[in-house]
Amino acid sequence: MRNGSKLMLGTAQLGTKYGIANVAGMPSRQKSCELIKYAVTAGIGYLDTAPGYGESEKMIGECLKHLNVDNKPVIVTKLPSVQTSGFKTEEERNNFVYSSIFSSLDNLKLSALDRCLLHDPMDMNYQNGEIINILRDLKQRRIIHKIGVSVYNPQDIEMYLNLGCFDSIQVPINLFDQRLIRNGMLEQLSEKGIEIFVRSIYLQGLLLMAPEHLPDQLKQAKKPLERLAKYSEETGISIKELSFLFVRDLPGVSKIIIGCETIDQLKDNLKMMELPPLKKEMIKEINQLFLDIPIKIIDPRMWK
Repeated sequence: MRNGSKLMLGTAQLGTKYGIANVAGMPSRQKSCELIKYAVTAGIGYLDTAPGYGESEKMIGECLKHLNVDNKPVIVTKLPSVQTSGFKTEEERNNFVYSSIFSSLDNLKLSALDRCLLHDPMDMNYQNGEIINILRDLKQRRIIHKIGVSVYNPQDIEMYLNLGCFDSIQVPINLFDQRLIRNGMLEQLSEKGIEIFVRSIYLQGLLLMAPEHLPDQLKQAKKPLERLAKYSEETGISIKELSFLFVRDLPGVSKIIIGCETIDQLKDNLKMMELPPLKKEMIKEINQLFLDIPIKIIDPRMWK
């Protein structure tokens, strides 16, 4: 039976104005809390957050404190980038990591973090693995239950697999960005029993934009978006459903992260969980349609 259990609610939208297609802006604290409550009662058991998402952690902590449910959701948060922070000494770096972890615990009103991911994959090998060693120690002390990394590209995943000390990973996969499917890395992660969280299934809203409304820096996306619109028209399946179903049924995917600003948007995603899978020939057609998408389109870090 399909339900909300494979979904993870992303909360970047609840703490910041997130996404290239976000016209609604950030919802109020009350609306955000109502959305979280609705998600949890609908069977969504995971929430994704980070200190970098504005007030997201605090808002989740306050909201869940007043939520009477048998099973509290698993919260995935992140450690902000250490290697870009300019700390000169090991003591400064250690203090930063510990203060960030305990700040997250305080904000989320938890005694231990369910999941803590490195927000910056470069922290995996920074200072000869100094940051990873701290996280492993915190895991051993049960201050963190599972550790992982939020990655951006196949090179990050190679490093991740070589280290072999993580439980979870957050990866981008969508109709335009199929790198991890094609190079077999999604399968490798799954075979190792890694908990795989897929983000960016709508490519931060780009896939849902009308080609004529693209900002100047993304004019390159016009042709692939037109191809996607044509395919959607030919199949009679909306772009949103194509984007969602393509990722939903990928083997090995533990959770799909969906960002919503309203309960109605969340309901749409829950309804899509009930839809039948795409036909195998459609998956093959989608694979062929989007073989040649430039990295400047599929990596949002390059959009600015």
